Amino acid sequence: MFWDLPSSARKKAVESVINDPLKAFNDERILLKALSTFSWYELIQLAGGPAYLARLLDDKIIARLFPESRRKYYTDGKRLLSKYIISPAG
Repeated sequence: MFWDLPSSARKKAVESVINDPLKAFNDERILLKALSTFSWYELIQLAGGPAYLARLLDDKIIARLFPESRRKYYTDGKRLLSKYIISPAG
């Protein structure tokens, strides 16, 4: 997932995803790499549940995904999540 980062940055990024994925996903670069790498179910688990993943999937992030099929996949996913989940308190 982080093959294009220098060794020191790669180690830091991996540790941040392992230790606190939701906080790590605040970094758009990490979130974009995660959306392009992990399966839908892995992302839900890492994000702490469907409601938290839905909050991460904003239009700005989705627009930066490549290829177009990936953007459509997450646009549809965001739509489904917003239709079927109850937002977490907070």
